[in-house]
Amino acid sequence: MIKGFFNQSELSRYNTTLTIPRCGMCRLYQGCHSPRMKPTGDGKLKILIVADAPGETEDKEGIQLIGEAGQMLRNLLRSIGVRLDKDCWKTNVIICRPPGNNTPTDDQIIACRPNLIKTIKKLKPHTIILLGMSAVKSLIPYIWKDDMGNTLRKWVGWNIPSQKLNAWVCPTYHPSHLLRTKNDLLQIIVRNHLKKAFKHEAKPWVEIPDYKKEVEIIIRPSQAAKAIREMIRRASSVSFDYETTCIKPEEIGAEIVSCSICQNGKRTIAYPWEAEAIDASVELFRSKISKVGANIKFEDRWTKRKLGFGVKGWYWDTMIAAHVLDNRSGITSVKFQSFVRMGVEGYDAHIKPYLKAKKKKRINRIKELSINDVLLYNGMDSIVEWGIFKSQQKEMKRLK
Repeated sequence: MIKGFFNQSELSRYNTTLTIPRCGMCRLYQGCHSPRMKPTGDGKLKILIVADAPGETEDKEGIQLIGEAGQMLRNLLRSIGVRLDKDCWKTNVIICRPPGNNTPTDDQIIACRPNLIKTIKKLKPHTIILLGMSAVKSLIPYIWKDDMGNTLRKWVGWNIPSQKLNAWVCPTYHPSHLLRTKNDLLQIIVRNHLKKAFKHEAKPWVEIPDYKKEVEIIIRPSQAAKAIREMIRRASSVSFDYETTCIKPEEIGAEIVSCSICQNGKRTIAYPWEAEAIDASVELFRSKISKVGANIKFEDRWTKRKLGFGVKGWYWDTMIAAHVLDNRSGITSVKFQSFVRMGVEGYDAHIKPYLKAKKKKRINRIKELSINDVLLYNGMDSIVEWGIFKSQQKEMKRLK
C-alpha cells in the first residue's frame, strides 16, 4: 500500500483553516453598514466574479461592484455582451468593508477565505473570475499550494481547469487598477481575458482524473525491465523523468535514485534505478522513440555522465515551449504549468524539503524518504510532463 504524503493531523489542521470563517480575527463586521455581505446577482451563465472588498458605495447598498470600479467592469462586460447582475454572481474576498477602502491584508484574506469557499460550493459555478491580487491570494492557495508567489502578472490570463473545484479559474486585473493606470492597452487585455473566460459553458471535467492512481510503482528491477521493453515494442512516444541525489551529476555522491516513464499518456511506470531496470532504460534512451521532458538538459546531462551517451530522440521540452508561448517569468516549471494547464493540485509538499541539500552540503535527503513516496512523486512528474506537452502542442497548433 502506498503511503500518503500527509499525516492525518496535518490534513485535519489544513482543512480546518480553510473551512471555518474567523470573523473575530479581523472584526471588520463591527464597523460597516452591510456586514458579511451575501453574494448578489442572478448567475444565469453560472459564472462567479470575485472582487477584493466592498467599497463605500457597495457597503451602503449591500451590492458588490456598483462603485466606480464596478462601472468600469460593467462597461467592459457590456462590450462582450454580458450583463453583470443578470448573467453573473458577485462576491468579495472579504465580505465586510475595510476602513478607508484599504486593500485586504493577508490575515483578513485568510480569515475570510472559508466564506469564499462556502459560496463556491453552494453556487457551483463552472467559471470563477478573480479580479486582482487579493482574489488570487484568496483562492489559489486553496486549489494549489500556499507558496503561490506574490506577483499578479504571472497569473492573469490563465484559464485554470481546477480539479479541486471542477471549475475554470480565470484571474485578471481588478478594474480599480485600470482606473488608476488609465492604460488603454491594459483595458483591451482585460477585455480579452474576460471574453476568453466567458466562452466557457460547462465545467472543465466530466470526470476528474486521479493521476496518482495511474502511477504503476514497480519495485523489482526484473519487472521494471519487462515493462520498459514492452514500451519499446509499442514504439509510442514517452515522457520520462529522473529523481537524483543532487542537481549536478559530477558531484561526489551523485546518484540517480529512480526513473519514471509515461508512454503516450496511457501507461506510467516508476521504478528504482537498479540492475536490469537500468539495462532496459538504456535500450529505451538509445531507441528512436520520441521523448518528452521538462528542462531536458538535466536528464541528458545525467544520462551522459552515468551511462556514457546522450538521450536519442528528444522531441519536446516543456520548459522551452513555455518560454516560446509566454515570456513571463516564473511560469515555466512543471508544477506551475501542470496547475494552470491541467488543474493539478500541488503534489510535492511532502517531498520538496527532501530535495534540498542541507546547508553547506550538495547532496539532498531524498534517500530518507520511503521508496514508495519517491516513486509516486517521480511518476507524477512524468504524467504531468506528458499532459503539459499535449496542452502546449495544441496551443501552438492553434496559433499557426
